[in-house]
Amino acid sequence: MKSLIFHLLLWVCLFMSIPLRMNAQSVMKPENDSTFITEFRDGDEWAVIARHGFVVGLNNKYIYDDYGKFYQLTIRIRNLTENPYTFDPDTVSAFLVNKRNDTIALKVYSSEGFQKKIRRTQAWNRVLAGISAGLEAGTSGYETSYVSRTGVGGYSYLQPISGYSHSEAAQAHALSGIQLYLLDKEMEADRRTREEGYLKKTTIHPGESILGFINVKRKKGLEMRVVIPLNGWDYVFDWDVSKKKK
Repeated sequence: MKSLIFHLLLWVCLFMSIPLRMNAQSVMKPENDSTFITEFRDGDEWAVIARHGFVVGLNNKYIYDDYGKFYQLTIRIRNLTENPYTFDPDTVSAFLVNKRNDTIALKVYSSEGFQKKIRRTQAWNRVLAGISAGLEAGTSGYETSYVSRTGVGGYSYLQPISGYSHSEAAQAHALSGIQLYLLDKEMEADRRTREEGYLKKTTIHPGESILGFINVKRKKGLEMRVVIPLNGWDYVFDWDVSKKKK
């Protein structure tokens, strides 16, 4: 136990150099548990448990972006055992207690699952962008000019004359194609950025650590419980999610 506490404090010191962004949800601290501590880094509150040969740290952020609302769980695991351990983030579970005091399971996204969600949203945006570009290109070749005419009684008026310019239409179609190509590249870059750091199945060798995040679909509630199973033991973290921090 003393060795675990020592490595827990060492882990906290090493962790100080890791930059974090955005505010975290509030940790609900267990009573009389010497293996549990909390630390603030750049305004974010981290919960850390050192127990059964592992040091596990967890930060819980509220995320709201173009792809929805999420709890983003950033997890760090250090293996202090003498054996390698393969961590599968798909085993992490999350539960929410709502205002009716019901406990509901929250959807935890795997890296592949979240990429699928991103692709679905991007596909819909791509369709809308394609329709808009097609309409603009389809009408750009038409030109309207006005010719002065003399009507009955000697009054002058302007008569509209419509025509179609094939060269302008071709330029507009080429421009719309370039715009969609650039949009595809931007979406691809966005997918790569959001995949970077997302936790995947990883073997943690003795003395090694891993750090990454997973996203959990957000629902309104009062308390959130995150369970991280490691080597037959559950590392349980409770959070107050009744209020969103700005």
